Amino acid sequence: MKEGVKMNMLNEVILLMIIGISSYFDLKERKIPNKITFVGILIGILINSYLGGGTGLLRAVLGMFLGLAIFFIPFAMGGMGAGDVKLMGAIGALMGWRFSVMTALYSAIVGGVMVLLYLLYTGKLLETLKKMLYALINFLLQFAIRLGYNETVYKAHERFSKNGQEYKKIYIPYGVAIAGGAVLVLIAYKQGFPIF
Repeated sequence: MKEGVKMNMLNEVILLMIIGISSYFDLKERKIPNKITFVGILIGILINSYLGGGTGLLRAVLGMFLGLAIFFIPFAMGGMGAGDVKLMGAIGALMGWRFSVMTALYSAIVGGVMVLLYLLYTGKLLETLKKMLYALINFLLQFAIRLGYNETVYKAHERFSKNGQEYKKIYIPYGVAIAGGAVLVLIAYKQGFPIF
């Protein structure tokens, strides 16, 4: 029992260090260096293997692969950087697959709040919502055109595509959102919510 407590406390301290350093680099340089994420993965595998034997190794490797897989599709679609994906791999290697899944969910909430606050701060919330609505309507009209050509639908598509074409992606340092999500999962765990 004492060894399990040590492992959790040690993993938590290392996790906080890695997400703190990653957040700093993501804010400052808009990227998370490989040396941080790879060291996190390596330390997670080594610590879990040493303290948990074969079970610990399996926990770390499964956590790493699931952590990498969770954000692979958003990365492939251009929604986040490779450093964010590797950071989730490091979190999974350190804390296990359940923690990775919960961190991904919580970081999505934190990321959404960050975008909302940014849009409120810059005064672009209504403008962005309007452009997103135009982009959605444009998508639906394109779908309707593919089902069958209709002159009215085509004209509406032209009008909405002009209004929605200036929609730009908003950059947020998602490493910070991931860090916030991980901290929220730790807090939930400390409050007795079953995470692990």
